[in-house]
Amino acid sequence: MKSLKTVSAILISLVLCSCDSSKNTELSRLQETIINEAKKMLPVKIDAKTNLIDITKDNDLINYKYVIDSSKDEVSIPDTQKMTTESLKTLYCSNSPEVKQLRDAFPNGVSHNYYIHDEKLFSVLLTPASCTTH
Repeated sequence: MKSLKTVSAILISLVLCSCDSSKNTELSRLQETIINEAKKMLPVKIDAKTNLIDITKDNDLINYKYVIDSSKDEVSIPDTQKMTTESLKTLYCSNSPEVKQLRDAFPNGVSHNYYIHDEKLFSVLLTPASCTTH
C-alpha cells in the first residue's frame, strides 16, 4: 500500500510538472512571438530625440532599449525620468487589450532602459503590482 501511495504521488507530481512545463513553453512561445514581431519594426522613433532600438526578454520580463540623441548636458535626468515613469505607468496600467496581453505575457513586468550612446541614464521597471500602488 505504501508503494502504491508513493507511485501515485510520483505520477501526480509528473503530471503537475508537465502541466507547468506546458504552460511555461506556451508562455515562452507567446513571448518570443511578441518580441519577434516587434523587432521587425525596429528602430522606432518615439519622439524627436528618442529611438527604441532593441527588445529582449529575461526571466518573463520584457526589456526595451532606447537611445536618446542628445548629450548628457542637454537632458535633465531626474525630470526626464519622472515624466517618463509617469507616462509609461499610465500606459502600462491601462485597460487596452494589447497592454493587458503584454502584462499577461510578461508576468515579471517591463523594463524601459534609456541610454545616451552606450551609457545608461536610467531605467523604469513596471510590474503588475505597479498598477495597484498609488
